[in-house]
Amino acid sequence: MAKNNVEYLKIQVGRIVLLNRLKAGLSQFELGLKIDLSANQVGRIERAESNPTLETLVKICNYFEIDINNLFVKLNKLEEQSIITEIKSLKK
Repeated sequence: MAKNNVEYLKIQVGRIVLLNRLKAGLSQFELGLKIDLSANQVGRIERAESNPTLETLVKICNYFEIDINNLFVKLNKLEEQSIITEIKSLKK
């Protein structure tokens, strides 16, 4: 059975949340209002500094209309780089 690295999963979840937030044109504060979190908590999730609860992950996925499984399917290097590149371009 494959082992999952918790730190890697936190980074992946954070990147996916950040990417979707930027695509939606929302600040951390605005996303927090929509899913009942503080802007600080949204930031900690995006920076992989926190372990969001299952309830929080469901709220995020429901808001962005993404399948929760997408948060946990290990991305290959090309997919990871694509997300990082898209985040950088959206931050400009």
